[in-house]
Amino acid sequence: MIQFTKRSRESAEPDITPLLDMVFILLIFFIIAATFAIHGIDMHLPTSSNSRTYAGKPIEIVLTAEGTLKQNNDPITLHDLTFIIKANAQKEDRQILLIPDRDARVGAFMETINTIRNNGGDRLVIATQPSAPPKGMP
Repeated sequence: MIQFTKRSRESAEPDITPLLDMVFILLIFFIIAATFAIHGIDMHLPTSSNSRTYAGKPIEIVLTAEGTLKQNNDPITLHDLTFIIKANAQKEDRQILLIPDRDARVGAFMETINTIRNNGGDRLVIATQPSAPPKGMP
């Protein structure tokens, strides 16, 4: 007669330790990748009492205090700006966000605005910093 031995039952629950390891590794990877993906410039924006919050993904053009233009931290010229605006003119919902430095020359500011408007950039938004409301206003 054949004798069968009883096996002890193994746990029916799966081991999730490798899954948790992968989740934590991916979390660390995305946190590190996100810190390198953020680009910015310290700007001293002009103040305005009519400032509003803006949401969306516009074409960002930065006008520095020295009068130079930048897009995505890359220096551009007014000639380059013309091509950027014309390339995005077909996209009706695409706005252009001009971020001027408070110390930028008025001439450079007006030249930039004229270049944007003359090349189909009708949806221009100018970034400002909200000023403090007058006393007595909420």
